[in-house]
Amino acid sequence: MNCLALSLGFGFLFPTPKTWLFTYFASISWADSQGLFPRLENVAAFKKVSVVPTQATCGLPARSTFCQSSAAAEGLRVCPQQFCIQDCPYRSSPPTYTDLFSAGLSGCITVDRRDLSPDAHGSSASFIFGNHQSCFASPPAARLAASFTLAVWLKPEQEGVMCVIEKTADGQIVFKLTISEKETMFYYRTVNGLQPPVKVMTLGRILVKKWIHLSVQVHQTKISFFVNGLEEDNTAFDARTLSGSITDFASGTMKIGQSLNGLEQFVGRMQDFRLYQVALTNREIQEVFSGDLPRLHTQSHCRCPGSHPRVPRLEQRYCVPNDAEDTTNNRVLRLNPEAHPLSFVNDNNIGTSWLSRVFTNMTQLNQGVTISIDLENGQYQVFYIIIQFSSPQPTAIRIQRKKDNSLDWEDWQYFARNCSTFGMKNNGELENSDSVNCLQLPNFTPYSRGNVTFSILTPGPNHRPGYNNFYNTPALQEFVKATQVRLHFHGQYHTTETSVSPRHRYYGVNEITITGRCQCRGHADNCDTKSQPYRCLCSRESFTEGLHCDHCLPLYNDKPFRQSDQVHAFNCKPCECNSHSRSCHYNISVDPFPFEHHRGGGGVCDDCEHNTTGRNCELCKDYFFRQVGADPSAIDVCKPCDCDKVGTKNSSFLCDQIGGQCNCKRHVSGRQCNQCQNGFYNLQEWDPDGCIPCNCNASGTVDGDITCHPNSGQCKCKANVIGLRCDHCDFGFKFLQSVNDDGCEPCQCNLHGSVNKLCNPLSGQCECKQEVKGLQCDTCREHFYGLDTTGCKACDCNVAGSRSGTVCDARTGQCICNPNVGGRRCSECLEGYFYLQRNNSFLCLPCNCDRTGTVNGSLLCDKSTGQCLCKLGVTGLRCNRCEPHRYHLTVGNSQGCQMCECDPWGTLPGTICDPISGQCLCLPHRQGRRCNQCQPGFYISPGNATGCLPCSCHKTGAVNHICNSWTGQCVCQDDSIAGQSCDHCKDLYFGFDPLAGRCQPCSCHLSGALNETCHSVTGQCFCKRFVTGSKCDTCVPSASHLDINNPLGCSKTPSQQPPPRGKVQNSSAISVSWSPPDSPNAHWLTYSLFRDGFEIYTVEDQYPYNIQYFLDTALSPYTSYSYYLETSSLSGSTRSAAVTYRTKPGAPEGSLNLSYISPISSDSVTLTWAVPSNRSGPIEKYILSCAPLDGIQPCVPYEGPETTATIWNLVPFTKYRFAVQACTSGGCLHSTPLTVTTAQAPPRRLGPPEVRKISSTELQVEWAPPMEPNGIIIRYELYMERLRSNGETRSAESRVFQSSGWLSPYPLAESASENALEPPEPTTIVTGLEPYTKYKFRVLAVNMAGSVSSAWTTGRTGESAPVFMTPPSVSALSPYSLNVSWEMPADNVTRGKVVGYNVSMVSEQSPQQSSPVVFSQMLYTAKSQELSYIVKGLQPYRIYNFTISLCNSVGCITSASGGGRTLAAAPAQLRPPLVEGINSTTIHLRWQAPEEQNGPSPTYQLERRQAALPAPRATMMKGTRFTGNGYYKFPSSTHPFNTDFTGKCA
Repeated sequence: MNCLALSLGFGFLFPTPKTWLFTYFASISWADSQGLFPRLENVAAFKKVSVVPTQATCGLPARSTFCQSSAAAEGLRVCPQQFCIQDCPYRSSPPTYTDLFSAGLSGCITVDRRDLSPDAHGSSASFIFGNHQSCFASPPAARLAASFTLAVWLKPEQEGVMCVIEKTADGQIVFKLTISEKETMFYYRTVNGLQPPVKVMTLGRILVKKWIHLSVQVHQTKISFFVNGLEEDNTAFDARTLSGSITDFASGTMKIGQSLNGLEQFVGRMQDFRLYQVALTNREIQEVFSGDLPRLHTQSHCRCPGSHPRVPRLEQRYCVPNDAEDTTNNRVLRLNPEAHPLSFVNDNNIGTSWLSRVFTNMTQLNQGVTISIDLENGQYQVFYIIIQFSSPQPTAIRIQRKKDNSLDWEDWQYFARNCSTFGMKNNGELENSDSVNCLQLPNFTPYSRGNVTFSILTPGPNHRPGYNNFYNTPALQEFVKATQVRLHFHGQYHTTETSVSPRHRYYGVNEITITGRCQCRGHADNCDTKSQPYRCLCSRESFTEGLHCDHCLPLYNDKPFRQSDQVHAFNCKPCECNSHSRSCHYNISVDPFPFEHHRGGGGVCDDCEHNTTGRNCELCKDYFFRQVGADPSAIDVCKPCDCDKVGTKNSSFLCDQIGGQCNCKRHVSGRQCNQCQNGFYNLQEWDPDGCIPCNCNASGTVDGDITCHPNSGQCKCKANVIGLRCDHCDFGFKFLQSVNDDGCEPCQCNLHGSVNKLCNPLSGQCECKQEVKGLQCDTCREHFYGLDTTGCKACDCNVAGSRSGTVCDARTGQCICNPNVGGRRCSECLEGYFYLQRNNSFLCLPCNCDRTGTVNGSLLCDKSTGQCLCKLGVTGLRCNRCEPHRYHLTVGNSQGCQMCECDPWGTLPGTICDPISGQCLCLPHRQGRRCNQCQPGFYISPGNATGCLPCSCHKTGAVNHICNSWTGQCVCQDDSIAGQSCDHCKDLYFGFDPLAGRCQPCSCHLSGALNETCHSVTGQCFCKRFVTGSKCDTCVPSASHLDINNPLGCSKTPSQQPPPRGKVQNSSAISVSWSPPDSPNAHWLTYSLFRDGFEIYTVEDQYPYNIQYFLDTALSPYTSYSYYLETSSLSGSTRSAAVTYRTKPGAPEGSLNLSYISPISSDSVTLTWAVPSNRSGPIEKYILSCAPLDGIQPCVPYEGPETTATIWNLVPFTKYRFAVQACTSGGCLHSTPLTVTTAQAPPRRLGPPEVRKISSTELQVEWAPPMEPNGIIIRYELYMERLRSNGETRSAESRVFQSSGWLSPYPLAESASENALEPPEPTTIVTGLEPYTKYKFRVLAVNMAGSVSSAWTTGRTGESAPVFMTPPSVSALSPYSLNVSWEMPADNVTRGKVVGYNVSMVSEQSPQQSSPVVFSQMLYTAKSQELSYIVKGLQPYRIYNFTISLCNSVGCITSASGGGRTLAAAPAQLRPPLVEGINSTTIHLRWQAPEEQNGPSPTYQLERRQAALPAPRATMMKGTRFTGNGYYKFPSSTHPFNTDFTGKCA
């Protein structure tokens, strides 16, 4: 917006153009104000605005023109024509959608009308998907457009990944949407196959068992996700870019709630699943979610395009993509660029303007227009109104206001070039603060861009009374209040001149600014103007609340509410309620200074809580108290007395206000009187003193305490004292004494000797076991010993071994033994003696062990056998000799006797060694104690054979004839001699001299010899390969350079170098490797690699040789290169054979010049291209790719060697982008893309029209364009046939409607002709039809290439009242019943579905009546399938007339009457004849007709019988009636012959 932000003395901001005028409050320093006031702002911005007349805006109802305003007078004499177009450039209404739950629900899906999404309509239903194998919906698989939207309510019932919807074609995924508690995934397929899924983290937004609304918006390659509508900034939850447009097919399968493979089952509820074949805008997605389209200030009905679906917050005229910032340059206009709607007058943007209609005459101009602005959300204080015009100004302006929406309009200010227009004076005086005057406008105003300012406090030259004392002038404060503002414009400067074009006569307003502020009573410096109504943000220091901060907070009424002003901030004062009240009120009677705000106070706390009372909640209620020193404001400051009535006098519950002490009885204590005093117990309500004395024994209580337990009376006994009064010792204790801290001492009964721990508490005697004695049972009786856990044990001394007359030791039980006898019972020998049984006694004899042979010199033996414990290898009862093959028994030898260890190869067989010396008996030439040595001059035979062998030392080579006794090695006399007998040379020596006993040194040359050794006889050294000579000091012929480091000794020229090996890596690199020569002939080689005769690489290698590698790069594609090696040593060089390798082909170079061959078919395009150069290698194939621009069914690419290809199976009238690649094995050359549109073809897949009845004579027929238009639809033709009720054609086919136009399958027009024509109408109403008649229709769609006809579809007109009903047929069934029947009328008569027939009786006529009795009585309502009714209960032989009323759902028609007569019956109620005697022989008889003749006139038969009476006991018989004239037949046996009888009819 082009505006400036300037500051008034108020400290407020509002937009002002440079030409605005300001009037300041002259004598008030606002900066010193202590009150808080919101800043001034444009309170009219973006508020509702209206105009009268309602069609006073240009461009309504259709496009209009006007003359552009000019700043110069000359501009009014010309007419720069401009258009005013208010139509939306894109959609202005919500699109249609497909309900995906309208069909294809499987049996396991349950419809639920209780658990619905939030704010669902009453007719809504949710669909429950269970965890079953086939629980899914399969709606018809519609083909997706390039832009589409999915929207659905979901309530998942379990965690995990669940499929919401999936579409597949030919077993491949087209798209799939899955959800989980962590993420939402969208899978899709493009022409390049299935792409990686789009993964959106929705953790915390999709919850189990919670309803959520999920929308997915797709526009070509842009996809956006919405969870529960829009985010706070009106954006999507997440927006991504797809790798390509989604490729869909017309055919396919769609599943809801489960993947096509049966996995990812959705378990939960879904509702309202919609598929839109367009990309909804963000506002429309919010509308689907909430039911309300978010309102925009300007032309809110205008939608954004799918490519730019979001409206930025500050620039509502534009639309931007979801993944762009609000400030992006990638934006499009939501409104028409030529639009000038009324909402532009207060859109806070002087760059936009509203234009009124062009006034066609002066009357209209003088009547002008009226603009009303509703401030909408409350009453504001308004200080300025500024009107900025883009056209010449009106000559008169009237400004009105509503102070409250419920009040009438009030005049606020007048402006006029001549105020007499309003019957007022120019610039009239303002007598009162709320007076209204008229300000004179200047005689000359700008031709455009002028403005009018209304300063409410200082209008024009006259200041309003009280303007400098605003806060103390109530009338002026009321005068600035407004909720609505209305401006009347009349007349116009400059345009009434004859030279001015009439199309300059219109009002243009850039902006109407109403500068004001929220009314916050001086207690807020900011307010929320977005809320309804606005809400002042009361300052914390003011302690006020309310929408206008117009009353104090509940606890701040210590002084009455007062509005702040510029000097004083009259903040509300807090009541002192000690945090025990939620509110207080002001009571002037308790305020010592009621007329001063800052002194005194009259606050009284309301409804004190927490059991408090008093004006300030400073006291406690009865039965509550406050603890001494407690915080008066603590929540629990007043605690209940909780007096125990058992312990209080007179059972009182009252306590002291401070401290809470209750009134206790004499022996009762405690604050609550709930415990006895010390020394008392058993608090009882009936006891006047409350408690009874304890009477504790001071000797038995702790510290002589006389108190006891308040309930039981138990005294506090010492540790070893028991009893209620602590007056006797505890069990196991004795001697109660006051000086004993524990009261009593323990009995200390021996646990093993006493029966239990108890003793006599007075004497202390314990209860002992039988064999135990003593006060504490701790001593054994005689002949018993060893008091322990088992008591005392018997001594049981051995009679033979113990002294007679003695007893055992009472502690140990040891008996007194005879000599050499031991053991506790004297039953065994002492150590060093062994047992010898003698009759009934025994002796103990000494062991007499030999200490030399016993272990550790022991003298002890086995007490039963006398065997001493011998050392190893020692034997004998007393251990006094060695075992065989052992010797040397001594005291110092702890190991006993040693093994002789005689050498079996040197000892005589079968002999043992001497037991004293250990000497073995030796074989000849053997010696030594063990016979394991040879005598001098002999040595041990190899293989340990028996005996010894002579040494055989060389006479001159050995020092003497004695050799090593073990190895036989003689001692050689010279260092050059070696061998066991010293008879040959050592290594490095040769030529043994048997006379001298010496050898000569080898003296080999180290550079040429393999080592320092030589032949032992000749002295020849062992030479390297290329060295010769006895000492290896000469190179062989053709070799040179003897070198110690050369493993060959000397070097030769290398030979037999293998050629290098190559491996082609790519089009520019060859990897080369080689092995060393087969005959390197040296220990150091130098390799030189040559390519095409030029050396490219040199490397050295030494023995042992390795395979060498080199990567040759920067080569040309598809080129042959020759390589060879030159290998050299110190002696010369050799050259390998040459090898040739060719690099791989590279990407081609040049231009392909892709073009198409005319003519272009509707389903194929032939394309051709140039052949690129083959310098990079042979062209292996060409790849011609094809992609439709609108993302429909992809086309099959071409791949092959030809430079011409035809792409088939294309969609007619579709733009395709072609590109060709020329490919070698090393890469491809890409052409520039070529766009081709296929030719039109006759349309296909035109669905049958939908027929809806409008009335009984009208049908609305509507159809959709062909699913495959294959071109521009230029005409629709509708054909109709009339059908009979049985479905047969009743009339020939006729065309009943035709519409022409221009319907392109592409949404954006590309030529002027497309803009010129509207699409042909796809709907019509066929009139003049017959009611309730079937008609069938078909549609013919025509494009420039042909036409297609839809299938027939049938519709029936609505019902109307029936027109005719045939009279019924009536036939007699009996004298009392008639059968009424009728025929089913034809459909053209019933004109609707028959709902029933009403059978009515309309007349009755007996034979005696000359005319029927007419009446109307409905007898029966028959169902539509009934065609007869039996009327019963009629009278015999009477004529009845009936009518049938035929009824459908609209009305009924009654037939003419049809009559019938009942059958005759016997007459009834015939009275006896009247008999009158004439004379003695004559009787006159007369009679009346039967009262019920029941037939035609009767005949009478008069019979005379002999007078007789029936016998008294005669029986009566009833005859059988038969039809006729009322006769009865009796059997012949009824009465005898010639017997009279009397008969009676009944």
